[in-house]
Amino acid sequence: MGESINLFDNETDTALYKHKITLEKIRNELINFGLTKSQAKVFIYLGKYGSKTASEIAKALQLPRTETYHLVNSLQNMGLVVAELSHPTKYTAMEMNTAISTLVKQEQERVNNLATKEESLSEMWNQIPFFVVETDESKSEKMQLLHGTGPISKKIKDMITSSTEDFKVYGSVSDVHRMYYSEIFDWVKESSAEFKLLISPMNNKPDFLEDLDTSKIKTVDTPSENKCFIINDKKEVLIFMRNANHPTRQMFAWWSDSETLVDMMHTLFDLSWEKGDSVY
Repeated sequence: MGESINLFDNETDTALYKHKITLEKIRNELINFGLTKSQAKVFIYLGKYGSKTASEIAKALQLPRTETYHLVNSLQNMGLVVAELSHPTKYTAMEMNTAISTLVKQEQERVNNLATKEESLSEMWNQIPFFVVETDESKSEKMQLLHGTGPISKKIKDMITSSTEDFKVYGSVSDVHRMYYSEIFDWVKESSAEFKLLISPMNNKPDFLEDLDTSKIKTVDTPSENKCFIINDKKEVLIFMRNANHPTRQMFAWWSDSETLVDMMHTLFDLSWEKGDSVY
């Protein structure tokens, strides 16, 4: 392995291509622990290539030098990277098990701190009277904007948990890839609702599809990879305004229980499903 970093290459002729799926899974898991995509890449690079200077990291990962200093400093603050007393300064990644243990402890401390405030916050809240006036009006339709992996994953889990009839997912290979590694399909397996997955377009066939019930999966060719939405029981829909193919990789979704919108998206899914082909 030379100095030119190929860890995240997509080219099939590179020597490290066979590790691409595993590396992507590791990177996504680190992102789930709170790291940014760039922080995760720097950590992985240092973990597999050893101690490096900021200049070497910037050159290998094709990052601006100023941003690289910010990244290694932020990783130091998180306890994932240490700086060596040398000139120029070299940075070394902690062992993976130590790094994960550090991240878990930090998250546990944060949650514990929040938990201590639960009783006092609830008590203060209950001291304030409610000013809601009961009416006979029909239930109003709602909508919610969701930013980032955490809030979106929680909303999807809530949708799966409440699903009793059918749960339908429409997305690109990249969207399905992200859902697979964020436990969404594990939650689906625990649900009694009928599950259907429609992948569009299918540019390549991911290996992890073999772990799913292929009778519940179809593909359909479309010219765009930007469409991704989820429907639950014809009662709510989650539409990704920025899906896994967005350049920023930052997810942004729109949830609603609008009867008209849900019916429209449900019809779109069913029509696409009828035209779809089996995966195998």
